[in-house]
Amino acid sequence: MKKFVSLMLALVMVLSLAACGQPAAQSSGTPSSAPSGAPAASEGVTLGEYVPFTYEEQVVYDTALSEFYNAFMDAKKAATASERYALMAVAEAKLLESGVLIPVQGDGGRYGIRHIVPRTIPSVGWGSDSDRLATMIAVEELLKSEDSKEVVALWKELAGTGTFEEKVKELLTGKGYTIVDSIDHIYSSDPTTWDYLATWQSTQSEPTCFLVDGLINYDMENVMQPSLAESWEMSEDGLTYTFKIRQGVKWVDSQGREVGEVQADDWVAALQHCADCGGGAAEMLSSLVGLGAYLSGETNDFSTVGVKAVDKYTLEYKFESPLPYFLSALTYVGLGGPLCRSYYESQGGKFGAEFSPEDPNYTYGQTPNNIAYCGPMLVTSYTAKNSVVYKANPSYWNPDSVNIHELTWKYWDGQDALQPYYDVKDGKLGSIALNASRLEQCKKDGIFEEYAVLSTNSTQSTYNGYYNLNRGRYSNFDDETKGVSPKTAGSAAEINLYPEEGEPVYTSDILDDAARWHSAINNQNFRLALTFAFDRGEYLGQQFGEDLKYNAMRNTFVPGNFVSLEEEVTVDGLGTFPAGTYYGAIVQAQLEKDGFPAKVWDPDADSGLGSSDSFDGWYNVSAAKEYLQKAVEELAAVGVEVTKENPIQMDVMFHSGDQQYVNQFNAYKKNLEENLDGLVQVNLMGFSDRADYNSSSYFPTAGKDYNYDVSFASGWSADYADPGNFLETLVPAPDGTGYVTMSFGLW
Repeated sequence: MKKFVSLMLALVMVLSLAACGQPAAQSSGTPSSAPSGAPAASEGVTLGEYVPFTYEEQVVYDTALSEFYNAFMDAKKAATASERYALMAVAEAKLLESGVLIPVQGDGGRYGIRHIVPRTIPSVGWGSDSDRLATMIAVEELLKSEDSKEVVALWKELAGTGTFEEKVKELLTGKGYTIVDSIDHIYSSDPTTWDYLATWQSTQSEPTCFLVDGLINYDMENVMQPSLAESWEMSEDGLTYTFKIRQGVKWVDSQGREVGEVQADDWVAALQHCADCGGGAAEMLSSLVGLGAYLSGETNDFSTVGVKAVDKYTLEYKFESPLPYFLSALTYVGLGGPLCRSYYESQGGKFGAEFSPEDPNYTYGQTPNNIAYCGPMLVTSYTAKNSVVYKANPSYWNPDSVNIHELTWKYWDGQDALQPYYDVKDGKLGSIALNASRLEQCKKDGIFEEYAVLSTNSTQSTYNGYYNLNRGRYSNFDDETKGVSPKTAGSAAEINLYPEEGEPVYTSDILDDAARWHSAINNQNFRLALTFAFDRGEYLGQQFGEDLKYNAMRNTFVPGNFVSLEEEVTVDGLGTFPAGTYYGAIVQAQLEKDGFPAKVWDPDADSGLGSSDSFDGWYNVSAAKEYLQKAVEELAAVGVEVTKENPIQMDVMFHSGDQQYVNQFNAYKKNLEENLDGLVQVNLMGFSDRADYNSSSYFPTAGKDYNYDVSFASGWSADYADPGNFLETLVPAPDGTGYVTMSFGLW
């Protein structure tokens, strides 16, 4: 899945192209007891300097997120899509009330300048099609803002007719623009693998999604179209999907040499490989016959899974219960992309129990030369931290759909914030978002009024702040000399894992700073104090400027208008919601019922349609102080004293190679330390090298390897058209995908 969409990458893209410690103290001030099913009380765990915590991860999760988990599981039992959406909204309210994360921003809400023509890339809010850049239209001249608006108006008029692409080309050439078939693009993080089925990170899926085609795809009018499936049908009970595979499509290597023919078995191989790599996108198909048993290791026999090649060109999926979002999920490259079985095996690839990425003979996906292609582009050159060169696949089955025949991704290290702006201005780069410094320069250059366009806040991604509930590392996982925490260690502390009422959690008078943080952040009131003390407007203002600081702001994890009810739904204890009610309105209703002080939905926003964006419904200093006072009392009751002389220390990692981030995180530090009366100390830990920063906050693939107390490094981008795609990332397997739980230091 797309999992953590890198915030760094988003900021250089244009206009939305598209465990240790005690459980949280209860509000009564008494320590929590072990939940049902927890292991027996331990004799205690000795904490040394920077020793990873050994506390039961499930206990940490249950203490923080049990209400959310139970609500999410109720939503999964819903009989209809609309009931599911409504109950997912209830679950999100419980998530927000837990305080484990704070939504910060969406994709848009900023000005940009561009050569890339708007609406010529699919703009649905899920899948990979919005990243498939080969079909986009680009012009040699800088696109005027008035012409961009005219293009968008034309799209609104023609979407669904199949005529937009032709008409927009006529419009542009009639205005004197020169349509080009090559364009440059910037990227900020090299992919760690070219295996699009083995990753959930956007830094891997975005550079690979146009190297293969899927069964179906959205066109630039956002209409679902046949791709490598010529046709498909669904059984009346919604349990069986049958796809007819397009004949004569070639697999080629990076040199364009034929290595096979695309056939139905390629999707069987793809799903098994995806599952062998640890689940990945395979977990999205939660009700596929037998898949859960294969993922959990109950069986090693993949033939029991409900996907099979009926014949060479017929592919079948069988489900235990209907999966209404299945077709939209197939547009995500990590699920709908095929795998050439013979080529994979030629690169040392194996399946099932024999799969081992550590096998010295296994080379699949290690470089662009170790994968097979059936999409519109080939990677013809790749140099890390320099460039990726794509050229049109000469054997592509649908060449008339390709508008870009050469695409060069150029690496940008973030050191010179203005360089990408100058490159776009001079025609050397396709597009760029204007942060505060670029916006100022654009105005100085006298081109702002004529060329800058303000983007909408796309539903594609939500970027969050995450609290590490179970930090187990105090330096980077791949280089222990990088990201070393400044926290000091006191004498060793004995931890009573499951204290009875009135018993101390710690049996030492002196606790090291790591243990104190762990105790505090596992207190719900402390987390909410941090959350409500955070002025996201001041933080985003450092990036977008004072005038635009609220434009990109988001107040929910799932965008509030991502889905709406298709029919009337009654939620027990909450009321009846008519057809057309947006997801965010139901989240707000549950928060209000619970007496929670956040505002996450404005029914009057977006011309009366309602929105969860472009206002700050969280910043509330008085609420922050109230939550903090409760937390201080509860922490004192379990032996953790919090004073100005001995504040809770928190490590916040950021990329210091870009001045806007320096400004943002200085603002964050100022917010928390002033608004929480000096009872919290923010340790800002800057990484001048972007890769080192990503190693602390984005690249790890296990929760124990995330090196921070608070991170704003990433977000989530939808893979299919259902709010569960966001929320399941907070639910451990087998009930969800669990990806975001890693940001909390779990699993």
